[in-house]
Amino acid sequence: MKTKKSAVKKVVFLASLLAVGLAVVSLVGVGQVFSQTCPQSTTVSGTTGTLVGEITDDGGDSNIQVRFQYGKTTAFGLETPSQTKMGLGLFCADITGLEPNTTYFYRAVATNSGGTSFGETRSFTTKTLDLILRANGSRGPITVNFQELVTLSWTSQNAVSCNASGDWSGSKSFSGSQLVQMNQVQTNTFTLTCTSSSGQQVTDSVQVLVNPKKPTVVTKPAIVTN
Repeated sequence: MKTKKSAVKKVVFLASLLAVGLAVVSLVGVGQVFSQTCPQSTTVSGTTGTLVGEITDDGGDSNIQVRFQYGKTTAFGLETPSQTKMGLGLFCADITGLEPNTTYFYRAVATNSGGTSFGETRSFTTKTLDLILRANGSRGPITVNFQELVTLSWTSQNAVSCNASGDWSGSKSFSGSQLVQMNQVQTNTFTLTCTSSSGQQVTDSVQVLVNPKKPTVVTKPAIVTN
């Protein structure tokens, strides 16, 4: 009889372990298991960022679902995917598509079997979409002679595409330079428009005035005949 009771206890104990194991698998399966290496603080560069939070007390249940809420107001409106964070320490999530010159609010969110907690609401402001176009190092207008070479140079910040118009054309890099020969005696206007990931645009132009050169004249040699 003792042997049977012992066997029953073992079965119950194993069943309990199996149930606990299944529960853990189920909880981990709620969100992606967190495995990312995080910076010590939230970082923002251009139109992307990495939001960082930290679990400082697990409340007695170390199986925690973590995420971030963020948006242009304190109502947030956007969330990162839920991840499973086991125990204390940092967690983070990458965000993209941020608009230039815009303030965003964000906070960390953590949930375990005891409930949901919210971190402080913090904010950051992205940098401005910016563009500068120069001709021979000047914002213009500049004056050159017919057929002279002019160096167009430009720099942009937080743009994902740039396109030329006016007296030049085509897709351009976010920053660079290009030699252009002035083959028309006229006022040339070079325009560049750059676009952010959210569709915002910034445009800059520079003018190059082309003067005619002196004509080239040749005195032909004489041919003397009888």
